[in-house]
Amino acid sequence: MRPRPATPSAVRFIRYRGAPSGAATRGALALRPSAPPPARPPGLRLVRPADGVDAEVRAVADAAVRLVVEILAGTRPAAQLSLVAVQPVCREMARLRSATRRGARIVPPKVLSTRLQRPAPAVAETTAVVVIAGRVHALALRLDHARGRWRCTALETTAPGPQGPPVR
Repeated sequence: MRPRPATPSAVRFIRYRGAPSGAATRGALALRPSAPPPARPPGLRLVRPADGVDAEVRAVADAAVRLVVEILAGTRPAAQLSLVAVQPVCREMARLRSATRRGARIVPPKVLSTRLQRPAPAVAETTAVVVIAGRVHALALRLDHARGRWRCTALETTAPGPQGPPVR
């Protein structure tokens, strides 16, 4: 087992583990949860582009997702993330970018869907389903409003990190 770093990182890579081989399924509804989903807390809501109220945070969230996906795919330099992210996130992404293999064929990434929620007035959280190198991955970003700007302060993804591809 690998020891955890002493300081928490702004970027976290989550290893995907498939369902256990003995997991029971119910026919075609294998992904249906056994219990009903929990009710959403009253303070959270989805923000749609047509709302107009949160157009600024939506624009920053979309730009941050696109930048992160393109950096993970190898089509954009990590330095450009500094436009929408704090320094620890930029450093981690630059470290990741330098650890990825060079010379491989680069497949343009795609953002399939995004969702945005505002758990607090100065906080926004966005999730995205993306395709990187032909594989579907999840992406989660936290945006904080400080000094008149929205900035990405944390990032989690299932995309391959410096340690290699996700574990099955």
